[in-house]
Amino acid sequence: MNKEKYIERQLEQKFRSLVDSTEDSIYLLDRHYRYLFVNKKHLSRMGLSDNEYIGKPFGEIHSFADTKVFTGIVDKVFESGQFVHDEYRSNRDGQYFLQTFSPVKNEKKETIAVTIVSKNITKLKLMEEQLRTLSLKDELTGLYNRRGVFTLAEHLFKQANRKNEGLFLLYADLDNFKRINDTYGHQEGDTALAEVAQIFRNNYRDSDVIGRIGGDEFVVVLVGTSHDNINMIANHFRSALDEYNAKDNLQYNLSISIGVVYYDPKSPRSFDELLSRADALMYEQKRQKHNNSK
Repeated sequence: MNKEKYIERQLEQKFRSLVDSTEDSIYLLDRHYRYLFVNKKHLSRMGLSDNEYIGKPFGEIHSFADTKVFTGIVDKVFESGQFVHDEYRSNRDGQYFLQTFSPVKNEKKETIAVTIVSKNITKLKLMEEQLRTLSLKDELTGLYNRRGVFTLAEHLFKQANRKNEGLFLLYADLDNFKRINDTYGHQEGDTALAEVAQIFRNNYRDSDVIGRIGGDEFVVVLVGTSHDNINMIANHFRSALDEYNAKDNLQYNLSISIGVVYYDPKSPRSFDELLSRADALMYEQKRQKHNNSK
């Protein structure tokens, strides 16, 4: 073996050792999406042996849908000669990956193959999701906080406009919350808020947006179809509250004032406008309760 061949073999072995020691999947494809090289990490993920991948088309070991998306990106690299980054979730095991597609060029600067480096970013994505959830959730009740309500309500409003379906907005305020805190302590006040939150959870759908947007203020955004259902929405909650108050050994009854408004996509209003209107209706009910108790 001459010196040049020896150096070439040494470099090849060092390269192989390097790409096999990484936790990233690394592989090389030709213009027909056939495997030219696969490192040990990717072989392990695909369940292949060293001799099984050479010349095997990408589509033979991946679904039609995954192959269509993947080969579309490879085509872009061949056409542009530029790097492409893509983030995807594997249908094989649900993990998240960041892929870098890099052109391999010859002496004429023509792209003759594409190298793919696939980095597992599952932990990062899960941390992002956890942080996002924490930023949208109320710590005490587990409901959405003000930010969460406004964020998700915006999505529901767009959906309502697109489908030409109405929305209901229920605004609720716990009556005599200060009295509960003053009489039984702030811990009991927190318990009262948590109980109200549970009543909401038990009586509305997972698809509804339920949130605590202030100290003792709650909001529910419900998908609806008819303005005539407003009384039914309010009465449904009152019945749930009466059922809770009928329990034995309660130190006090929970009383909640509510205001319900309907959003008609044919006469659009902002979420702030609806919230303000529901708030006014809620306080009108609270005022009537106060007058009737005199």
